[in-house]
This record gives sequence, C-alpha cells and structure tokens, in this order.
Amino acid sequence: MGLARGLERRLERLVDGLASRLFRGRVHPVELGSRLVREADLALFETPGGPGAPNAFRITLGGEAVETDVLTAVRSELAQFVEDAAADRGWRLEGTAWVDVEIAPEGRPSDVEIECWVEPGPRQPWARLEPAAGGAPLPITVNRAVVGRSGGSDVHVSSDDTSRIHALIWQESGSAWIADLGSSNGTFLNGERILEAAPIVDGDRISFGGVEYVIRPPE
Repeated sequence: MGLARGLERRLERLVDGLASRLFRGRVHPVELGSRLVREADLALFETPGGPGAPNAFRITLGGEAVETDVLTAVRSELAQFVEDAAADRGWRLEGTAWVDVEIAPEGRPSDVEIECWVEPGPRQPWARLEPAAGGAPLPITVNRAVVGRSGGSDVHVSSDDTSRIHALIWQESGSAWIADLGSSNGTFLNGERILEAAPIVDGDRISFGGVEYVIRPPE
C-alpha cells in the first residue's frame, strides 16, 4: 500500500465520518500529506550520515472550526505519515515527528500554509544491536545512524577495533541497510566483509572490526 493511500485509510478508520467535516472544501488529506513531504524535501540538509529532514510542522487551514478530537486525531496520523515517509525515503529525523493543525476561521477553506523546522529530541528505537558476547543491547533510534567509537556517534561501540566513524545503518524503501564508512578494520555481515551498501534483516550478524552484534527489532 502506498504512503498516501495508507494515510487515507488510517484517517478513515480512526475518525470515521468526523474527518469529512475537517476536509470539506479543504485540501484532501492525501494531498495534505503530499504537501508535508514536499515541504520536508525542500528543506533537506546534510548530516554526517546523509540527508536530514525537518521533523516539526505547523499546518494552518482556513475555514470553519472543527472538533478538538478530530484535530488531535489528524495531527497524530499526519505525524505518523511524516515518520513513514522519512523511513521510506531514507531521511534522518533529529526528533520525533509532530504536526500541529490550526484553523484560521477568517481564511478560505482552500487556504493552506505549512511551516517546518527541526526540533531535536528523543526518538523511540526502531532496531537494536545485541552483543554476541552478551551485555546490554545498543538501541538504534535515528535513521541514518552512524556507528563508531567516537563519543558523538549515534551508536557508540567502545572498542579499539572499531573506527571513530565506522558504519552507517538506516531504513529506506521498506528495508534496513548497512554500509561501511571507510573503517580501518572493515564491517562484516554474516562473516562477509561488505564493500557496498547491503540489506540487513532480523538475526543478521554484524561485526564492526572485531566486535560482533546481532540486529534485532526494538524491545
């Protein structure tokens, strides 16, 4: 199911017939989601691991006011749409996505204004690395997570065999991926040294130099 159709279906299930009042005479929810992604795309910026995108949005719609519970539901679904789009396109978000929807009664129903910016904050893990030798797992929270010995790495591996900036793990196009970032001792997937980006799945063994982990879903 496409991202846009998925958004439409979730809105239909979540708010039932109430959403029709919010979008009556206004932009269709699918088009609104597309505009959010377009604004994010125009505001992309570079991070050490690749493209980053805004995670905070404010949408102002013209027309008559609607029930608070409808706005709350739509805000939640649009925020999830941003998260889904970022994972599908391989974008990094510096904090949890959130979308505010405001109504400007003096405006026309066709009026739409969108602001976006970066608001750093905590994120929930989307995967974890379990040490093969035992110990606490390392959560992977941001997309395009840099793995390395550097204290500034998104996933910190404290081993002399691991380079300061060693590898990159990310989600894109419905899959998870790993790539080496020019490390001294190499990145290995199930015992084989990787020379280019490779897909990874639950249970794969990943070694950063001589330190091995197993990729797992979040707990």
